[in-house]
Amino acid sequence: MFQRIGSLIVKEFIQLRRDLLFVILILLGPASELTAVAYATGTEIRNLPTAIYDYDRSPESRELAQMIANVETFNVIDGGTDLHDATEMLDRGEVYMVIVIPPRFSDGLHAPTTRPQVQVILNGAESAAAGKALEAIEGTINRYSTDIVLELSAFPSLESLEPSARVWFNEELRQANYTIPSELGFMLYVVALWVAALGFSRERELGTLEQLLVSPLSRFELIMGKSIPAVIIGYFNFLLMLAMTVFLFKVPMRGSLPLLLVLAFFYILVELQRGLLISLLSETQQQALLTVFMLAFVDMTFSGYAVPVESMPLIFQKIAFIFPIRHWMIIMRGIMLKGVGLEVFWPHVVVIGVLGIVLTGVTLLAFRRALGD
Repeated sequence: MFQRIGSLIVKEFIQLRRDLLFVILILLGPASELTAVAYATGTEIRNLPTAIYDYDRSPESRELAQMIANVETFNVIDGGTDLHDATEMLDRGEVYMVIVIPPRFSDGLHAPTTRPQVQVILNGAESAAAGKALEAIEGTINRYSTDIVLELSAFPSLESLEPSARVWFNEELRQANYTIPSELGFMLYVVALWVAALGFSRERELGTLEQLLVSPLSRFELIMGKSIPAVIIGYFNFLLMLAMTVFLFKVPMRGSLPLLLVLAFFYILVELQRGLLISLLSETQQQALLTVFMLAFVDMTFSGYAVPVESMPLIFQKIAFIFPIRHWMIIMRGIMLKGVGLEVFWPHVVVIGVLGIVLTGVTLLAFRRALGD
């Protein structure tokens, strides 16, 4: 039995080797995607083109403008002489933010009953840059206003109330510490599903499926011979991307590495069932790949990869419960970032196991019907 399964595994790798483009995509695609996400999210947003219009031209307004210019997030450029020019620059994407210091700004600072306002116009089409710019400008203006209050106060020793914040699990609030593990978990899912989905659909498209069915291979041996290459390729990609995540992109690995490796293997086996199911129901490789891409977008939505599931409507939170990748993301982030163990996330492991049993039963039923048992 083992010899027959081994021969089928060798045949699968020979077929994969003949498709050079597919081999390149499988071996380099996930790592390249992870690298692109890491550099896109791991780099701080700096030097955003910013135009400042100071209509007050007082020492106080010039001090505020200088404080804004000193922040690394902004690159203050010449916005022309009129606010209309700034509007056109926003339309063309030449500036991300326009700051307007109104006339009589300094008078408002010294008046006890008025509060001067600074107008901030942001390019919301670039939401990531706009959010970072808004956070930076609010912090700068708050620091400026605190300095002014202390300077004008009759009690200069009286300091303003400041919260004492303590951040756990991601002390530097690096966005990359969230996005890179998410991408790692998602690419593991995609590769395993992709390779498994091509198993039987390729044989059916090439007309060799009937030859396999009349061969001495049993149905169990046929499934094992198609599954093992997908597991090997998926797990190899996971190990490669995990090494890149920890050593190249400096994402902390606070939990048990052996536990993560075991659970990753367990998760691959579960997603493998969906890949085989797609392969059995698809007539061609193209149909199988399109189905994988369609499912990938749905799974991405309900996994918490892009949008926290907790912020979704309650009905969508319930739907997310039946997606294995949702539980896998929680497990992987818990091990890597929080350093927690099985005693914390064991319910998610149980859910993945139950979903795996259901998927295995559906896959076996589809296998019998598709292959004429």
